[in-house]
Amino acid sequence: MENQKLTLTFRLFRALGIIHDPVKYGQISIWGIFCHALKTIKIGFCFWIAYSPGILHTFRFNNFRPWLWRRMGCHVGKGVCIGHSVATDVGNTDLIHIEDNVILTNHCVLLCHRRDMKGYRKGDDGTKLPYIYAPVTLKRGCQIGMGSIVMPGVTVGEGAIVGAHSVVTKDVPAWTIAVGNPCKVIKEIPERVNDESNA
Repeated sequence: MENQKLTLTFRLFRALGIIHDPVKYGQISIWGIFCHALKTIKIGFCFWIAYSPGILHTFRFNNFRPWLWRRMGCHVGKGVCIGHSVATDVGNTDLIHIEDNVILTNHCVLLCHRRDMKGYRKGDDGTKLPYIYAPVTLKRGCQIGMGSIVMPGVTVGEGAIVGAHSVVTKDVPAWTIAVGNPCKVIKEIPERVNDESNA
């Protein structure tokens, strides 16, 4: 985006190091900055409480973290369990979709933006690379293992299990187990067989 198409407000706040992305903020006004600041304060406060392993973990307030995530703008279904120190993409919470009965264990990270590295070449300034924004979708009943990172644009399918410390860069099919960096499917979860005849 060329400088003459960027608002004076954006150029000023970029020079101050407060905002950077011209795609997302290039047309922002003073009022927009004010609203963005209020939203960021609200999200930051909710995130600080939800991220903490302290009181919420001690008293097992299982429903409180999902409630806080909804206040931050995430789309969170029923029966969701979010462990402590789980990091949501604070500036892009509206891109996070978590269906019913999902389990997010401690220290996971959900990212909805990353630098666009397509045009990056030797000598380029990495801080000037544009961003790519894409949603993260966690389908019903999936489980994300401790310390895993889910990258932008990824969908983890229904009932799927992501092993601990995995980096999920591609979609994980429903009812599979996937592990590693990068995360790969290692097993399909079998159908439940009716064992009444063996009783």
